[in-house]
Amino acid sequence: MRRELGMAVAVAVICAFLWYSNHHFIGQYNILDLLRSVGMLGILAIGSSLVIITGGIDLSVGAIVCLTGVLIAKISSPSTGGLHYPMWIGISVALLAALLIGIFQGLLVTRMGLQPFIVTLGGLMWIRGIAEVIINGRTISFGSSSFTNLANSGLLNIGHEAIFSYPFLGFVAAVILGGYLLHMTVYGRYLFAIGGNRDAAYYSGLPVKRVELGAYVISALTAGISGIFYASFIQDAGPTVGHGYELYAIAAAVIGGVSLRGGEGTIVGVIIGTSMMEVINNGITMFQWHYHNSKGHLRTFHLGTHWQDFITGAVILLAVIFDQVSHFVARRKRLKAQAAKTA
Repeated sequence: MRRELGMAVAVAVICAFLWYSNHHFIGQYNILDLLRSVGMLGILAIGSSLVIITGGIDLSVGAIVCLTGVLIAKISSPSTGGLHYPMWIGISVALLAALLIGIFQGLLVTRMGLQPFIVTLGGLMWIRGIAEVIINGRTISFGSSSFTNLANSGLLNIGHEAIFSYPFLGFVAAVILGGYLLHMTVYGRYLFAIGGNRDAAYYSGLPVKRVELGAYVISALTAGISGIFYASFIQDAGPTVGHGYELYAIAAAVIGGVSLRGGEGTIVGVIIGTSMMEVINNGITMFQWHYHNSKGHLRTFHLGTHWQDFITGAVILLAVIFDQVSHFVARRKRLKAQAAKTA
């Protein structure tokens, strides 16, 4: 847990720095908004982390988020373009679609032996293409539907704001279930075994294909659940929703210690990685620095949203480099220990 502890300290330091630059960072509205964002991304990241632990990758989760919102809007939105069916029908169809996508992609990977990267990259494109066809490339608003209150409502309200929003509560539930599944069940041990050495797991008699299929199904379902919350929060559905979310989910997992090599990772690490991603995204807009120019006038420097891709990309690259270096150092230590025993 040393890596997780180090990342938790890093998150705390970043938060302290952002608070120093802008005291509104710990304001009620910003903290509650940050918790909501952590919840929505965290649900997505937990599902993605299970696939990564097996040594695979799922690049389609952002497109599933998009398709989920599109299906709900098309079936149940009371606005123009919606079919006005009850909201539970739209949500059920959207989750069923996510389930079927997970099964289909999982079968392509496990039964046909296709590369997860290629399968889910193709999935990213054709799933988003289906979403565009359904709404003809337009955007459908949820209008006055009570569905729009889902992401902003929750438990223990302060004024008109919920301390624990439903997306955050959903994330807590995903953490509990994911933690139990990954760290306290035989299935979780199988996931680590497959990621550590797939061939060894197969020849040991583990149901490798079924375990991997389950990971892709869980990843797709968590993307569908996250897509419900994102659709409610954004309050409309369009072809650009969810763009790049798969990269944020993968980055949150990798930053939290889930190795892209497979076989390593913890739910606690995913929580920390998700928190770091959202703190950085929030901090890009909250950060400000006061200084005096050459004429002695007080000025304020803001990063602005145009810095987001640069900073996020740098964080992802550093996380991958750190993961590679940590494996290299661990391997050298093992070799030295073996050499010392044989000497």
